[in-house]
Amino acid sequence: MSRLPRLDDVVVQTWVTAHPTWHLEDAHLIREIRTTDYPSGARLIQAQVTLAERLDHHPVVTLGYRKVRFELWTHDQGGLTQLDLDYAEGLEALLADEFADVVI
Repeated sequence: MSRLPRLDDVVVQTWVTAHPTWHLEDAHLIREIRTTDYPSGARLIQAQVTLAERLDHHPVVTLGYRKVRFELWTHDQGGLTQLDLDYAEGLEALLADEFADVVI
């Protein structure tokens, strides 16, 4: 698969402004999700595998007690690409469709 080019900072900032549950940290796109319990976080991680595989784009995911952290960037581009935004929007859809009852 041909990789997409790194996004311009203005494009990234515009996207982040439109998606307030996400923020930038060291040029990585971050989403921290609080869940009602630990098993819900684990189920969320398992559920996102289909999205990651479909896009061939895999986030860094950290599971803690009632918290899941997603960290996105395109490693081979050294920053954010359209793949990161596509993954983030796919994760938001997954949260709304399947996890709305366990996200705090």
